[in-house]
Amino acid sequence: MVSVKSSSKTSFSQNLQELIEYPQDGILSKVLVKDNHSQYSLFCLAKGTQIEEHTSTRNAVITVIEGQGILSLEGNDIALRPGVFVFMAANAPHALQAAENLAFVLVLSEQPQSQPRISQQTIDIVKSTAPLIKQHGQQITTRMYEIMFRNHPEIQAQFDMSAQANGFQPAKLARAVWSYATHIDNLDALKSMVETIAHRHVKTHVQPQQYPIVGASLLEAIKDVLGDAATDEVMAAWTEAYQVLAQIFIDREQEISHHPA
Repeated sequence: MVSVKSSSKTSFSQNLQELIEYPQDGILSKVLVKDNHSQYSLFCLAKGTQIEEHTSTRNAVITVIEGQGILSLEGNDIALRPGVFVFMAANAPHALQAAENLAFVLVLSEQPQSQPRISQQTIDIVKSTAPLIKQHGQQITTRMYEIMFRNHPEIQAQFDMSAQANGFQPAKLARAVWSYATHIDNLDALKSMVETIAHRHVKTHVQPQQYPIVGASLLEAIKDVLGDAATDEVMAAWTEAYQVLAQIFIDREQEISHHPA
């Protein structure tokens, strides 16, 4: 992924023909403009490239510049050729095959603005534990990794074990957990953190089904480290809080996998 212009704060123009370049196989994409609301990218697909069926949580538009291909959209085949414009509604299943070298502009609409619902009681309880999380955070995350690797040794290959041994990874996760506890009532403040972690998770092939494993390990670690302070109410609140955060990551990582940014 190559970025041509990362922000839409200023106007600009670009000859798209000058940006087109095809890889020997697969896809080369270039971000033209990106902000918190939308993204415009140039996609160059080598002849024979296939994109398997998937969905996106955002509306999308394809405008073909050159080449030919077939877009399967909600069960209908659409011939792609220069000048063709296609609107794809959010969550519409679609797949694509390039019959020739194919270049098109993909526009992703504004991110869905609906916020995950967290009960006020959970927000209040989790925020009240933030000082404890800050004080004992690395002890909690170190214990979490111990529990997780003991119960699920098969996932160790996805982790940098040297970063585990020197404490770097537990410390980094501890800061993220504390940040979540602090900003659980303002999830917009966590966007940058979510983006960084979500891209790393995609790179290391984290799967949605692994989130319950992490969650169970984290909750057990909180209980072990905080002891009597981890009351039933605290554990219930952190269970709800984790489930909401896990879904945020799952949704964003699926979007990155299908439309890299």
